[in-house]
Amino acid sequence: MRIAVTQEAASADVAGNLATLERAATAAARAGADLLVTPELFTSGYDPGRVHPDPTVLPRVQDVARRTGVALVVSEPHEDAGVPRITAVVVDRDGTVRGRYVKTHLYGPAERAAFAPGDGTPLVVDVAGLRVGVLVCFDVEFPETVRGLALAGADVVVVPTAVCDASVARVLLPARAYENRVALAYANHHGPAPDGETFSGGSVLVGPDGRVLALAGADAPALLVADVDADDVRRARDVVDHLAERRPGTYRLG
Repeated sequence: MRIAVTQEAASADVAGNLATLERAATAAARAGADLLVTPELFTSGYDPGRVHPDPTVLPRVQDVARRTGVALVVSEPHEDAGVPRITAVVVDRDGTVRGRYVKTHLYGPAERAAFAPGDGTPLVVDVAGLRVGVLVCFDVEFPETVRGLALAGADVVVVPTAVCDASVARVLLPARAYENRVALAYANHHGPAPDGETFSGGSVLVGPDGRVLALAGADAPALLVADVDADDVRRARDVVDHLAERRPGTYRLG
């Protein structure tokens, strides 16, 4: 699988964000990518107190996937039975919706005031011959989430995000990949954040051995592309397979 990550600065302009998505997907297609991952709340722009679910967005995302031939992981606000949630939807290259993941760990008072959390139900789907698990932003900062997806059979974990702390990408992502022997794709915003801080950029693709395959800068748009295949995952697990070596009966979890 060739994975692409787009690092962009989405605004409150849904039409503009969808145009940006199409440009990124077109560039990813030219680079031979099978899958493109976008930042958190990309279609609406990341501003929890102001964004609203828009049911007209998903059909347009599906159209982008069909026209470019690239599978998409796109984060958007979504309403479920009248309850707004932060989600990431997986759309295959033919426009088929493969699944929707709901963010489990909401970050900060703004998100908790605007959205309800998910119940942790994992999402792992087949894309281009690999098993792809999905998280959103703060979720990846909890080791149990990536471990749970790895135990569910994920080869790759994709993470739309919106963070201002560069240490998450630098420190946590390689560790999560290494300890679970999965590849990780982490797509962040860059530029001003709604609370007056600055998104840290630093989007990254990490191999299943914890090695950084591609890394974006802090303050500009970027399209990262890297290859991951089943042999990469197998070779990493041949060195040491933490999943097989677990002793869950000895762990005391609170």
